[in-house]
This record gives sequence, structure tokens and C-alpha cells, in this order.
Amino acid sequence: MMDRFSIVEKAIGPVIEIEECVKMWRMPATFSRDYKRISEYLASQGTECADMPYARYLDMDWEVELGRGKLATFFSLLTKKWHFFAGMPTSKTLPGEGELKSQVLGSQRYAHAVHLGPYKECGTTYKALYEWAKSQDVVLKNEVFEYYVNDPREVDKADIKTLILIPLQ
Repeated sequence: MMDRFSIVEKAIGPVIEIEECVKMWRMPATFSRDYKRISEYLASQGTECADMPYARYLDMDWEVELGRGKLATFFSLLTKKWHFFAGMPTSKTLPGEGELKSQVLGSQRYAHAVHLGPYKECGTTYKALYEWAKSQDVVLKNEVFEYYVNDPREVDKADIKTLILIPLQ
């Protein structure tokens, strides 16, 4: 399920991120490790996550990703390494440390959607959002932010909420 689509302007602000390149089946453990590492770092700096944790996926080719059939999608999930940053917004700019990268993400326009349901079903929301963006004559950049609104360990699969923001060109 999905809420309506819209164009929003948002400044994400200061963040701490860890860059990754892993296969889909390794993502849950990778996110768990990275978010724990970031949370510990924020605590050591006397602060905490200022908003929802996110993944910022890079190198997205929307035509390829959304045009695959089911078998090709399944094969891709097993073999493709996804390039992304696991991140958390912070209330202030912090210094980076080792693998922890600090930056400020300024204001930009995004195509916005909310996906309700299991992560593995986000593809339906992405396809619909992509088609909506084409109908609005907006061009999507090759990255996407997925904000994880709630914890899938604490809610039913049908109630998992993912905020999707795709920067516009």
C-alpha cells in the first residue's frame, strides 16, 4: 500500500553515515551493525539521532531496476551489490571518525512516497512513484533515501512504514 505521491522540499541537515556495498541478503545485519555503531558514536559525542535512520542508495538506474521481470529481479537480489550509506541525521554537525562520515545535506526537491508493508514489497511503490514522476514531467536522480519510520521487530509486517525520498534533477 502507499499514500499519495508529492513533491517536497527538504533539508536533511547534518548526518553521520557509513558507506557500504553489499548484497541484499546481507543488508539486515549490515544495517543493524552500522546503526549500532552510529548510535554509539552519537552517544560518545553527547547527542542522539535527530530523526529517523535511513539508507541512501546510490547508482540507481530506474529504467533497469523497475523494468526487470520477476526472475531477473530474484537473480539480482542474490547477486547485485547495492551501494549505499546507512545514516542518521544529527542535531549538530559532528566530526567524522574512521568509517563514520560527517556531512550536511542541504535543501533539495524530492519525489515523496510512503510505503506501508514489508520491505520486500517496496518495489510496487517504487514503480508507481516512478510512473507518477514521469506523468509530472519530473526527472529522478540516481539515488534514493529510505527512512525507516518504525522497527520491523516491533510492528506487524503490514505496519512497517518506509518513507521514500528521491531527489529530483
